[in-house]
Amino acid sequence: MTSIWLNPFFYLFIAALLLLAGCGYYCLVKLSKKSSEMKLLQQQYAARIDVLRKEHADTMEKLRTEMLKREEDRSRQWMESERETLRVLNGVSSLLDLSKKMGRVDSDKIMKKLGEIQTKIENLKDSK
Repeated sequence: MTSIWLNPFFYLFIAALLLLAGCGYYCLVKLSKKSSEMKLLQQQYAARIDVLRKEHADTMEKLRTEMLKREEDRSRQWMESERETLRVLNGVSSLLDLSKKMGRVDSDKIMKKLGEIQTKIENLKDSK
């Protein structure tokens, strides 16, 4: 029987096993490194999504605030417009009232003058 230590295939088998173990260890290290890189990328991706969500929420809040300001401005302008309209209508109403009063006063004056003229005419007729 020959000794196993003298067989060159035994040494080739050991070398192949060592090479296979080395390749397996290298693959595990690479896989572990790739896995840690993937976890890091996922964390960065999640962080970026969180930042984008926050920016989106901030932008929406700014838009909401701006819309509320615009709505308040519109309401204020509408109220001012209503006040101005009421002032104008009040002025027109006052003018109409004044014109009616003026018409009555003028009519009364004219009627008095006509009455005076009529009495003068009657006095002139009587004096003849």
